[in-house]
Amino acid sequence: MIVTVLNPLPLFYNTDEHGKREPIDEHHFVRTAEEVTEMFLGGGTLWTFRDGQVRGFWWDRGAVDKDTHALLEFDVEDTVAIREVVRTYAREVLKERFRQKAIYVKWIGPVETWVVRDEEVE
Repeated sequence: MIVTVLNPLPLFYNTDEHGKREPIDEHHFVRTAEEVTEMFLGGGTLWTFRDGQVRGFWWDRGAVDKDTHALLEFDVEDTVAIREVVRTYAREVLKERFRQKAIYVKWIGPVETWVVRDEEVE
C-alpha cells in the first residue's frame, strides 16, 4: 500500500538564548528533499511558504508555540522498515538540521498514485 508522508518543517530555528529566531537557510530544505528522494527512490514536493501563510501551532510546557512552515510531501510503500527509516531520519537528521525539539510526521493513506507519460498510466 502506498501512503503519503507529510513532514512540516519550520522556516525559523527555535529561539536562541536571547529569544531570537533565525531563518533557516534554503539549502537545508533542498538538501532534505534530495535526501528523501534518494532514500526512497521516488520523488516528492517541497512546499515553501515564506509569506507566512502556513502556520503551525502546538502545545509546549503550558504555552502555545507558533511557527511558519515549509512542507515536505512524499509517497512511500507503507512497511515497518520504511516507517523505521523515516522515524530514524527525523530523529537523527532533521531534529539537528532544523534545531528542533521534535519533528512532526503525518502518514496519510492509502493513496492512489499515477504517473502519466504520453499515453500510459503506471
